[in-house]
Amino acid sequence: MLRAMNSATEETAPRTSLWTIAGLSCALVGPLLMTTGPMQKLYVLAGSGLASVFVAQSTMWAVLAAALACHLYGDRLPLSAVGLVVPRVGSILFGLGIGASVYVGLYAIAFVLWKNGLFEAKAPASQILHWPLWLRLFMLITAGVVEEALYRGFAIERLTALTGKRWLAALIALLGFVAAHLPFWGLGAIATPIVGGAFFTLIYLWRGDLVACMVAHLAVDSVGLLLAPALGVTTSG
Repeated sequence: MLRAMNSATEETAPRTSLWTIAGLSCALVGPLLMTTGPMQKLYVLAGSGLASVFVAQSTMWAVLAAALACHLYGDRLPLSAVGLVVPRVGSILFGLGIGASVYVGLYAIAFVLWKNGLFEAKAPASQILHWPLWLRLFMLITAGVVEEALYRGFAIERLTALTGKRWLAALIALLGFVAAHLPFWGLGAIATPIVGGAFFTLIYLWRGDLVACMVAHLAVDSVGLLLAPALGVTTSG
């Protein structure tokens, strides 16, 4: 009986290996490499500023594919182990509701910081205004789907399996998320990924629903990437 229980525990325990470390390296280090010298040269070869942004966003999909390849073919675990499941209506509706709440909270915090001279997002917001709709849509989908899959589902679940501490896994994943956004947002607006990332991380820890986090992220970012440009709105300051 005891042997059977031990065997069952081993079967249900999350497996880790060198493939786990490789996958986490792709997820957490891969996006940071986008700002290195070799990648900058690649952006230059891409040509226009729009092409370089497209290459950068496409690289995020390649990073996710590499991390999931380590997960599927290295650790031989299902996609559901990192939260990737068929979307349910309940998750979508919950995500939309959470997205609205997160945006209100994020805007309120940003406003308080801006009034005290601690928030400045005019430069990145103005840059977004000049991007064509197709590029903003691609960036929106990349942010909502790829970033959540990497930093919430994959990073938190695999780091938890590796360290045994879910709070530590969530903290490392959040730090990786913020670091990846620093080159674009700059220190003046770093509160945006910190607060937004913290909200999405807490939601994932609470519900374990990656689809809801994706929908919430899409809802929040759609304001800045779709609604604001359509209205010609930029951040003052």
